[in-house]
Order: sequence, then structure tokens, then C-alpha cells
Amino acid sequence: MRKRRNIPTIPADFYQDAGRKAQYQKILYKSIIEGVEQSLNKNKDKFVMARVEDGKSVKDVEILRDSFKTNLETVLNYYEQHEEYELCSRTLNLINQV
Repeated sequence: MRKRRNIPTIPADFYQDAGRKAQYQKILYKSIIEGVEQSLNKNKDKFVMARVEDGKSVKDVEILRDSFKTNLETVLNYYEQHEEYELCSRTLNLINQV
């Protein structure tokens, strides 16, 4: 049985909440890694990174295959700065697959 990927739902004003910015970054970067992995395994051209809720509706934020590498490079930079070397290795492996 396949494991279904958990797509995070975040508030529309998440970028204004400086106190929780690091938490949201971790959530989104984890979602990018998992989404790219799943997309590569299933030969998909895009994936939903997150769902953004504004109180009235929920909208999906998708990442297209053309921007997988750029997004992964951003994630890699973050993990290098935070010395998360296992995640660096995982991210670098994905960059090489894209």
C-alpha cells in the first residue's frame, strides 16, 4: 500500500507571522522534497506544495517540473545554513535526478 503524501494547509498571511516563519519554512521545504520525490517516481509534471487558506477559501499552490531544480536549490541552501546534512544529501540527490 502506498503512503499518501500529506499536503500542508497554511494561512494566507503566513509570511507576516515572523514568530512562526521558521516553522512554516520547514513545513514548506519538507513538502517540496516529498512532492518532487513523488513526482519523479510517478513521472508527474507538477505537485501541490501547499494549500493556502484565507478564511473563505482554500487554494492549491503547485510547483511545475520546470521549477523543481530552482526550488530544490533554495531548499538545499536552507538546509546547509541550518546544518541539516541528511536533508542536504537527500535534496542534492533530487537535484541530480531532475
